[in-house]
Amino acid sequence: MADHADVGAEQDAGGNQPLVPREETIERVEAILQPLPPVERQEVIEQVMFHQGPLPPAELLRQYDEVVPGLAREIADGASEERAFRHRMTEKTGTQEFTLNILGLAAMLIALLMMLAIVAYMVAMGQAVAGAALGGAIIVGVIVALSNYRKAEATKLPAPAETAKKAD
Repeated sequence: MADHADVGAEQDAGGNQPLVPREETIERVEAILQPLPPVERQEVIEQVMFHQGPLPPAELLRQYDEVVPGLAREIADGASEERAFRHRMTEKTGTQEFTLNILGLAAMLIALLMMLAIVAYMVAMGQAVAGAALGGAIIVGVIVALSNYRKAEATKLPAPAETAKKAD
């Protein structure tokens, strides 16, 4: 633990976090372990590695490949397959959302036409005041529903397709 010249906070080429802790963390750990006998101190020390993303750092992949030839390729292929799967699912989700929106609009249009047919029937049967009141209520309801829909769309979180594109 005496030499820490290789400790750094820079990221590797894959954008992963540093493979070793920062200098101040090492100093704190050394201060905590200092009173322990050397044998116990060695038992407490553990290397911790953290990375972000689908692939481990290149150096670790090389080490995997030394132990099990071809393992690095399997890991890279698995990451590629996972990415392709994620893209397919994102595309499918977007298509389903679009289909549901169209079906919802079609159902709303059918319901609106049915309500207007009821209003027309009421007027034809001599209930013009009741028909006008119902027609006015329907118009107000449609305006409120469309207004709420626009507000909901404006405050909606980004779609999964947009989030996935940003991640790649």
